[in-house]
Amino acid sequence: MKVLGVAGPSDSGKTTLVARLAGRLSDRGAVGTVKRLTHEPDIDTEGKDTARHRAAGAARTVGLTDDGGWFGTGDGWALRDVLDGFAGECDYALVEGFSDGRLPKVSLGDRPVAAPMVATAADADGIDLDELTETVTDLPSYETPASLAAAIRGSVRTGVSGSVATSTVPEAEVASSDEVATQVEAADRHLRSIGGVRGARVHRQPSLFDDHDDLVYLVVLADDSVRANEAIGRALDRLVEAA
Repeated sequence: MKVLGVAGPSDSGKTTLVARLAGRLSDRGAVGTVKRLTHEPDIDTEGKDTARHRAAGAARTVGLTDDGGWFGTGDGWALRDVLDGFAGECDYALVEGFSDGRLPKVSLGDRPVAAPMVATAADADGIDLDELTETVTDLPSYETPASLAAAIRGSVRTGVSGSVATSTVPEAEVASSDEVATQVEAADRHLRSIGGVRGARVHRQPSLFDDHDDLVYLVVLADDSVRANEAIGRALDRLVEAA
C-alpha cells in the first residue's frame, strides 16, 4: 500500500486535493482516506442510541445501514492502527493532516511541515495531479505481516494450501543503515530457495511514526507449519549473523 499525507493550514485546499487524488487513484486500485480531527466528530448525537452505547462504556461503536453504509467512533486508535488495517485492503492511503509525522506528504500553504515532502504549493490548484499520481505510485510500500501473507497467498497457484509463518525484527538488529537493503535482498532470495517454500517475502519497513522502530518483516508460505517455521528461522539467523 502506498501512503501519502496532505498537510497545511485550514482553507489551503487539503480536502480538495485528497478528493481529487482519490478520484485519480481509484482507477488504479482501492483507496483509503484518513482525516485528522481537532475535535470529537459530531456523529453520536446526544440522546441517540449510539451515543448511549458510548456513554454506557462501549470502547467502540459502529453503526450499520441497510445499504451497507457504516460509521464508527471510539478511543485508543492511532494513525498506525488505521494504516495497518488499510494495508490488507487498500492499494493507496491518503492522510489529511498530521503535518508533523514522517509520512511522505504534500505541503499546501505556508505552515511548516516535517520532511519528507514530495510536492509543495500554495493551494490544491497549484498541484499537478498527473505528476502527483505517478509520484504516489512510485512511493515505497507500507506493509504489515498480514498484508504480505495475503499477497503471497494471492500470488501462488490457485488451490495450493500450506502454512504461513512470520517474524519481525528491528532493523537495527539486522545491519547498519547502509547495508540493510543488501541484507534484506539476500535473505529474501535465500528464503525463496528453501525446499518446501511456496512463497516468501522479506520486507524492510521504515517507520512512518516517530515512536516506533524501523522493522524488517519475514513472511513465508510453506508446505506445512514445520517447514514454514524452519525456513523463517534459517533466514532470520542469516540476517542477524550478517549484522
